[in-house]
Amino acid sequence: MQALQKVSLNIGKGEFVCLIGPSGCGKTTLLHLLAGFLVPTEGEVRLNGTPVRKPGPERGVVFQEYALFPWMTARQNVEFGLRAQSVPTPERKRRAMEALGRVQLAHMADRYPHELSGGMRQRVAVARSLVVEPQVLLMDEPFAAVDALTRTTLQQDLLSLWRETGVSVLFVTHNIDEAIFLAERVVVMAAHPGSIREDFAIDLPYPRHRGSLEFAEHYTRIELALADAYRRKAA
Repeated sequence: MQALQKVSLNIGKGEFVCLIGPSGCGKTTLLHLLAGFLVPTEGEVRLNGTPVRKPGPERGVVFQEYALFPWMTARQNVEFGLRAQSVPTPERKRRAMEALGRVQLAHMADRYPHELSGGMRQRVAVARSLVVEPQVLLMDEPFAAVDALTRTTLQQDLLSLWRETGVSVLFVTHNIDEAIFLAERVVVMAAHPGSIREDFAIDLPYPRHRGSLEFAEHYTRIELALADAYRRKAA
């Protein structure tokens, strides 16, 4: 079965792009190709002109299900990538604490994942990805498993981190509201096989207000494109 067909997507340096579409349209497959977890049977993935064929520290990945090691503290989880790079212990600890500080969790550094809330665990996962100073942050529905209030807080925190670090972000979501709140571009995918249906520029200043007329106009445009993508899936 062909997962993706004729997908062409460029993400600029420091750009925030959200990917949205029906279940099974290939959003996660595309993200895994960019991460280097999968190798395309046709075409090529490039980062700054260099082919991507395997995972690398220049691409941080945040999953929906936290993916923290339960036997490690928050700090030890954040240190994991630095340890793999043979960063000396004092430097590793310093950078891990700085990363936890960025997500307001330095005071929880010695807690284990089961002692943290869902939102806190996802902050640790974000800190672990950012501590290696990636060029690109790939996020696969990272806030889907938390409650609505925590999700809003995490969205605001992510925007702050994005502006602070200048990292490029590709964020997979099923939520139109979330996509418009976060992204400079919203890419809508269709299924059978996965393809890009529309690429919308979100020309709203930050911080964005969900109750504004402009926000609603963008919502309607994307909703119509997404409805068409669902019809294609059902056809």
